[in-house]
Amino acid sequence: MEKAKLARLKNMLTQIAPGNALEALPRPSAEAIERGGFESLGPGNAAAVESGLQKLAEDRSHEITPSEMFGLEAIVLPRNRPVAFVRGESYDDLEEPWVNLNGDVVKRRIASLLPLIARVEVPTSPILPYAGTGFVVGNGLIATNRHVAQLFSQGLGLTIRYRAGDAAIDFKRQIDAPDDDHAAYLSVRAVEMIHPYWDMALLRVDDLATDRMLRLSVKSPEQLLDHNVVVIGYPARDDRSDLALQDRVFNRTYNVKRLQPGFIRARARIQSFENNVSAITHDASTLGGNSGSAVIDIDSGAVVALHFGGEYLKANYAVPMYELARDSRVAPLLNFEGTLPATNDWVPAWRSVERIEGSATAAAPTEPSPPTIAVQLPVSSTKADVTAWTIPLQVSIAIGHPSTAFPHSAGTAVDQTVDGENGDAEEAIVIDPDYSNRPGFDPSFLESIDVPLPRLSKAMEQDTARVRSDAQKNDDPFELAYYHYSVYMNKRRRTAWFSAANVDGDHRPNIGKRRGDRWYTDPRIQRSEQIGQEAFERGIDRGHLTRREDTAWGSDVASATLANNDTFHFTNCSLQASPFNQGKDRWQGLEQFLLEQHAKKERRRLVVITGPLFATNDPVYKNDRMNYSVRCPLQFWKICVLIKQDGTPSATAFVLGQEDIQNLPGFEEAFDVAAAQIRLADLEERTGLDFGNIKKFDHFAAGGTPGTLELPGGAARRAKVVRNGSDIVV
Repeated sequence: MEKAKLARLKNMLTQIAPGNALEALPRPSAEAIERGGFESLGPGNAAAVESGLQKLAEDRSHEITPSEMFGLEAIVLPRNRPVAFVRGESYDDLEEPWVNLNGDVVKRRIASLLPLIARVEVPTSPILPYAGTGFVVGNGLIATNRHVAQLFSQGLGLTIRYRAGDAAIDFKRQIDAPDDDHAAYLSVRAVEMIHPYWDMALLRVDDLATDRMLRLSVKSPEQLLDHNVVVIGYPARDDRSDLALQDRVFNRTYNVKRLQPGFIRARARIQSFENNVSAITHDASTLGGNSGSAVIDIDSGAVVALHFGGEYLKANYAVPMYELARDSRVAPLLNFEGTLPATNDWVPAWRSVERIEGSATAAAPTEPSPPTIAVQLPVSSTKADVTAWTIPLQVSIAIGHPSTAFPHSAGTAVDQTVDGENGDAEEAIVIDPDYSNRPGFDPSFLESIDVPLPRLSKAMEQDTARVRSDAQKNDDPFELAYYHYSVYMNKRRRTAWFSAANVDGDHRPNIGKRRGDRWYTDPRIQRSEQIGQEAFERGIDRGHLTRREDTAWGSDVASATLANNDTFHFTNCSLQASPFNQGKDRWQGLEQFLLEQHAKKERRRLVVITGPLFATNDPVYKNDRMNYSVRCPLQFWKICVLIKQDGTPSATAFVLGQEDIQNLPGFEEAFDVAAAQIRLADLEERTGLDFGNIKKFDHFAAGGTPGTLELPGGAARRAKVVRNGSDIVV
């Protein structure tokens, strides 16, 4: 039995139980078992549900048997996240805990929307029964997924190759309608748009009524958290996955319009084509044909999201309507309930596509790879299908791609990347999406001395990113608080002024080896105020300011892992040449010496504050393909504050340089820098920051240390070259 699957199942059960109490979770009645949907569980095995729940509640998960596991899945799926048939302009009644959907007011509200949700057909395909789901969002426009539209079209952005007749729309595919009735088809005249960032596409459809379309919400995912929703679409059976599980939930009936209730959950990051997106999540039961389904808020009847995929017992993902309403290329076309200020977050993606369109020749346009959310299975080169079946929270499978696929398009700006030994997103970095939990840097972390965050000058404040007012810690407009560390961002340079961390050498559980990296932008400040993946190509490392090892501590593995993962924010990142970032005698070597010799070995606490030395002549890194440029700091500084074994505080400052970066592509200027230990007072002068009273504990500054050298500026500014750990004065 997979421990990870069991952990996800327990989390799902707790999430859907009233008050998060497992004992309060609704169970199937004997009548419901006899009526169907639970027959593989069987009345005689219903006790397995109770014993399984008891073991979960008592933290005896390791004792759960296969039959108990099966029973627990059964009460998650058909009982607590059921599906209902759509019949005409209504739907079947649901049982507890969903009887609220049976009331006349709610039923009329939802029923009025059902005729506007259709199956996207592929009449010319001998392989695919249909492509997915779509719904009316504007005058003559149907919204669906990018990965659905790319089954019958080629391209990105606003210039799409499509052959009339290759796709159609059918609103009549229901349980009580003839399966071979093609009279209801409406022709797809064109693919109007395939979004270069979101898994979304717009189809231009002939003969759509001009006075009926779904209302699209402009509420943010945060405003919608825990709202009751229904997903309406066309779930399809997938014989390459657990058929018994699918059949239990869907009563062995597929390819027809269904209503699937659930709740909106917190945002989550997920790789979607070449982008990593901040998707809205929900926990309804869905299958692959649900791609392109409308996620509808029960209370308002407005569409809040466009479903596109998910992972079993983990999360179902959807494009937030809120984000599409902020896209100036999309918003004017669709029936949004209101207007929102436009964002520049996806401008790099649009520009990349527009450059490709502007330089297009007679050759076939470039095409991105198919969406793969969980597992990719190859199939014959003569067949192509993109199917994902997802049961709450979903299993997703991308089935192959033809060998004749077009080459990949130029990459667009991404918020997150996955790389490592195998690129396995399941094993890569995942952060806690609830930023209200972050305690940030603790100034009182050391036993006998307070170490406040460095203070900015008034001039520096003008160039500092302001945190959203609802996400500020202690009313500090500049502090981005994370687990065990905090950051102030220089918005003009898109790199941190500094990152300040608490390091505990005593409480360091083994969190294992990471198998991949994911990097995240921080939603609490503007996207334009932080760098992204477009800055890290061709030998440039995503260099941590605060190291992940520094913060990877806590009372248990879970808390240490959260803190470790939290360092993978682009706000804690700078451009660094690989030899500088990874060299044992350079940045990593100094950091490792401080951690191993003064934290882990002596099991003591440290405060480590790190940042770049910005200069007006810092070289410019250019990514011409992405039309992106940013100045790269040549030098970085680090302060280490600790309590020595004799009980006295010590504060030490360093400056390190990365002359290696001049040899990498994208840089044109040569430069020369040094690595040294320096006085805190001199570092204050060079950074413009105020480090407070810790300067009086600078033992390097207090002594006439041999081997010092003069820095530019005269005898009052002194430094010592650091070649190894023994050169450091603590």
